[in-house]
Amino acid sequence: MDIKMKLDVPAEYFFNRLIESALYDINEQTGKALRAQSLPHFAYKKKLANGAYGRFLVTDYRPDGVYAYTMRTGRNTYSVSYNVAPVDSGKALLHYTEQVAGSNSTVNANNKLTSFMLGWFRKRRFKKMAAEIAGDYAKQLNVTQN
Repeated sequence: MDIKMKLDVPAEYFFNRLIESALYDINEQTGKALRAQSLPHFAYKKKLANGAYGRFLVTDYRPDGVYAYTMRTGRNTYSVSYNVAPVDSGKALLHYTEQVAGSNSTVNANNKLTSFMLGWFRKRRFKKMAAEIAGDYAKQLNVTQN
């Protein structure tokens, strides 16, 4: 999946929210309260919604707007990256990529079928999440200006 979005929110704000979410998830899974600077190459065992576990590894973190990770489960390896860059005053460009590699050809075929059938819903949910972050930012502006 490859998504590019222009957001009505400063890049720094959006990226900080993304990293706060990642740090919260790490704390919930491991009990460790990490700082963002400790993210690169941090690995842990993550419990998934279906009860299975995956190995989560932060592959890249740069405070200027780059965050990437891989998660390996028994059947798949997910590679995800976020690149958030400022484009205009108070606006950001988000480039999100996600790739899935199956452990064998049967799993890859299933992944392609699932991606085709559910891809639209996943993109829609992702765009909604990004819009909610932008909406939260707009609400904060209104509160501080009033």
